[in-house]
Amino acid sequence: MMGAMKSAKTVLPVILVLGAVALSGCDKSKSKRPAYDGVEFKIKTKPVDKKVSRADFIVEIKDAAQSLDGTRLAAAHAGVRYCLTEAGYGTSDIIWDVNPRDPEAQLRLVDGDAVFQGTCEL
Repeated sequence: MMGAMKSAKTVLPVILVLGAVALSGCDKSKSKRPAYDGVEFKIKTKPVDKKVSRADFIVEIKDAAQSLDGTRLAAAHAGVRYCLTEAGYGTSDIIWDVNPRDPEAQLRLVDGDAVFQGTCEL
């Protein structure tokens, strides 16, 4: 019985140390931003003029050169999310000035950021 007690006293600290080491390897700074084409873009979506209409909005994707495909995906997703939640239109139909889903459309870049403008359809 005495040998079992000594063994338990030795094993428990070892388990605790191994557990602490395993947890320290976990990434505690996981971003809440989704990744588009492997890039976690900073995205800003806002109404053009909320006093006039929340249907018209702007999406800015920071550092678009990291991935132009990812930029397009991020803009399309941000627009849909805006129309469904922020504008309150309950639809994901958008009229874009430059459609982010059109791979041939020329992106509008301002200081390295891609800028899209859209209107939520009612």
